[in-house]
This record gives sequence, C-alpha cells and structure tokens, in this order.
Amino acid sequence: MTAPTGGVPAGGAAADAARLDRIALTGLRVHGRHGVLPAERELGQFFVVDATLWLDTGPAAATDDLTLTVHYGELAQALADIVAGEPVELIETLAHRLVRACLAADPRVAAAEVTVHKPAAPITVAFTDVAVTVARSRDAAVTTGPSREVAATRSRDVAMAAGPSAAGASAGAGHAVVAIGSNIGDRLAHLRGAVRDLDAGLGVLAVSAVYETEPVGGPEQDDYLNAIVLVGAAPPHDLLAAARAAERTAARERTIRWGPRTLDVDIIACGDTLSDDPEILLPHPRAHERLFVCVPWLDVEPDAMLPGHGRVAELVARLSAVPGAAALRRTPHGLGR
Repeated sequence: MTAPTGGVPAGGAAADAARLDRIALTGLRVHGRHGVLPAERELGQFFVVDATLWLDTGPAAATDDLTLTVHYGELAQALADIVAGEPVELIETLAHRLVRACLAADPRVAAAEVTVHKPAAPITVAFTDVAVTVARSRDAAVTTGPSREVAATRSRDVAMAAGPSAAGASAGAGHAVVAIGSNIGDRLAHLRGAVRDLDAGLGVLAVSAVYETEPVGGPEQDDYLNAIVLVGAAPPHDLLAAARAAERTAARERTIRWGPRTLDVDIIACGDTLSDDPEILLPHPRAHERLFVCVPWLDVEPDAMLPGHGRVAELVARLSAVPGAAALRRTPHGLGR
C-alpha cells in the first residue's frame, strides 16, 4: 500500500483533506457478477478496485499502534466481500457501495475515493479499460451519480459528478439515522437482513440494541422489534433507495396504512439536512413523537439532536411522561454488522 499521486477529492472538505495523509490500496482484483447482461451475471468477470483514504496518520506513527489507523488488510477484505457479493447492474452502484465502506472503516477517515475498473466489459470495439471513480467526504456527499466514460486509448477514465444533490445534502451531515422495525414472521432475521443491506449500500457505523414495542395506530397487530442504525451520510434519494432496497429484500408489502409489515425502514435524519420532497421528508416528521425511535437512537448517539426539535434525550423524557405511553422493552438480541 503506497501513497497515491492523485489529488484531493472535490467538494467542501478539499482544503481539510489537502492537509491529511493518504492511504491507498490499488489493484485489488476480485471476481464478481455485476453487469446488465445475463452472461455477466452467470459467468462473472474480474473487477479491479483502487481505494484512497484521507486521514491523519500522526497518532498511529507516534505510538506505532495499529488501532490508531486503518487496518488495510481488513479494508481489503471488506471491499473484496462487496465486489464478490450481491450483484448489481451498474459499476456506479458498486463504486458507491465501496466508497461508503471506506468511510465506515474507521471514524478517522475524513474522505475516500474509489475507482472500479471493468477491463472485461462487453464492448465491441477495442478499448483498454472502463472505470468509474466516486469520491465522498465524511462531512458531505461529494458525488451524486457519476457518469460513465470508456477509456478506449487510456488505462483509466474518471467519472465524477460534483456538487450536492438537488434534494440538498447538508455539509454538516456526518451520518444518517435509520429506524428499522418488523412485526411479521422472523422479526429478528428481518432486522439483521436490513442491517446487512444497509451496510452494503451505505456503510453501517453503529447499531442500537433491539427493543420490543407495542404498535402505534393502525389495526390490531403483533408487537414490533425496533432498532436504530447509523449509516454513512448520503443525499436523501440515495438514502431512500437503500431503505427501499432493504424492504424489497424482506418482501415488504405496502397494503394497509399503519398495518403490519415484515420490514419497515425509515430515514429519520441526516445531520442538519432538510428535505421537503414528499418521497423523503427530512427530518422524519413524526420521529419526535416516537419513543421506539428516540430511545434506541440514544444507545448509539447519546448527544443526538433532532433538527427542529432539540435534544433527543429531552424528547425521551417528555414522551415517557405522557400517560399511556407505548410500552418499550429492551431485548437481549444483537443485530451485528
């Protein structure tokens, strides 16, 4: 692993990243089954990944302590698992998953850049490589949806889209808060599957304990298992896409409003990001009313703030004092990563 010669990721964190050190992992070659064509899914092909992480390596250097820096062996395995894992059609999608995994590798990582090469792409003309590069900072989404370029005479093409999404990714959003719940079938398995899907799509940073709660509103139904997951910050529609993907995995059906469901995945907040898009309102308009959101949130973020409503700890105190507040029971179950 050597320091790269490339520049600092674009975006608001560029000045800070310019003063940081770089760890680079290049030429990670992994067999995967990503692509649009059936043959690509059936036979697969090798993909090559380059990853660069910006962080301060000073504390690790001063103490010679591996725990104070990124373990690049573990990072390589995590990236390899993603490439070899669930197939996707676009290498853009794969690149976004990988860069989120880089940010999730260690809280000291301020920014990351990932290039996914597809040297065996099914193209009918002579070419050297196809590649997509995605860069993200911990403080802001640097890319929104990179375009493709084919490197017909070069070994590498960079596809970058700069600027925040139209929905408004906040420069102060270091992570997003996601609520997950289930009250049909193997509830715990559904929650664990959601954590795995969110980790693959966004990068999981922390997971709360699991709470059993009485349903709020709607028809008579069984109790829920609920938890909170902190994931890497992303534009609102990227968060929504990841949430819906997790629900699809659990065969979520939207038939009865407030009714039972195998899996419910709600985006609660993403830093101070505000979104008035009817598809994804941020912060979640009812989060301040829900103990089953606020209580597990404090497990993973004791000083949490809900934009527009203040400290989550104070919300919990007020909600708990309301007569007839829904029962909330902490379970011994863990969800892992």
